[in-house]
Amino acid sequence: MKYENYGNYVLVIGSSNIDLTIYTKKLPTPGETVTGGKFRQNLGGKGANQSVASMRSGSKTVFIAKVGTDTYGEQMISQLAKEGIITNYMYHDIAEYSGIAFIMVDEKGENMISVAPGANSRLTPQEIRNCSDLIKNATSIVVQMEIPVNTIIEIFDIASQGSAIKILNPAPLKYLSPDILKNVDIIVPNKGELYGLHSLLNLGDLPLDLNEKLKQASRDISKTGINIIITTLGSKGSMIFQADKDKFIYVPALAVNAIDTVGAGDCFIGVFASMLNQGEGIINAVKYASAAASIAVTREGAQESMPFKEEISAKYKILEKLGLNGEL
Repeated sequence: MKYENYGNYVLVIGSSNIDLTIYTKKLPTPGETVTGGKFRQNLGGKGANQSVASMRSGSKTVFIAKVGTDTYGEQMISQLAKEGIITNYMYHDIAEYSGIAFIMVDEKGENMISVAPGANSRLTPQEIRNCSDLIKNATSIVVQMEIPVNTIIEIFDIASQGSAIKILNPAPLKYLSPDILKNVDIIVPNKGELYGLHSLLNLGDLPLDLNEKLKQASRDISKTGINIIITTLGSKGSMIFQADKDKFIYVPALAVNAIDTVGAGDCFIGVFASMLNQGEGIINAVKYASAAASIAVTREGAQESMPFKEEISAKYKILEKLGLNGEL
């Protein structure tokens, strides 16, 4: 594809889905039927969600993804374009449907999700190579794992030839070799993904104490070459590990009444990349991301819940007053 110079931009490469969501009083157990919920059809997918979060928080954003030739695919592209996201690099697959996610959300905002990836699983290394100049010239690059691993390898190989800040959201978690991770600058897992990645990499046992477990897992994983690990801890905030300084920084979360946590992690990562693109340092970017996620969880839906820059800035000022290095 022909490269256009967009100046400073966030490049998101990943998935785009249609979310079919039921909001229900409680999540069913295996074999149980729960009735009385309400149904919503929304746009989702980790990559698309992160693109919307990046764009709404003030950064020019380009999205590479693959959708089907069905109505859902056209709906996704149309809506993302309305957000202002550059969609010129989104592919169509004539042999697969667009990605679909079935989601259930309970009254506490907790969720269960099952995804049929469809066209997302067919984004190829060659299609990534077609976008090489776009990748090399990005300011920040965000990748998740709802696309094939060999495609992710290609992305980071090409990105390592440029100057972009390379961010990996290791979700849904899959094995990635240390040779891949050495091309990544920053990973943003949640707590479960951090421990899962540690296990997949066979990095040994972890202590039982929560604080020490988080710290040891971060230190061990950083030995693959990743300098920054940002572990999101839900309502407890997030923890930054700077490997070159062996330094941990805790950023608290704002207390809110969460009604839907779907897309909250995507909101965090999209805003984080956006703020780096706008010149903020790691700590401030995390604080903006945390402020944004605290807004997103108070709204239904994924992309619909993403806040705009003015809202985020107002919450950031509140979070700023809380300071850093709180207790987990």
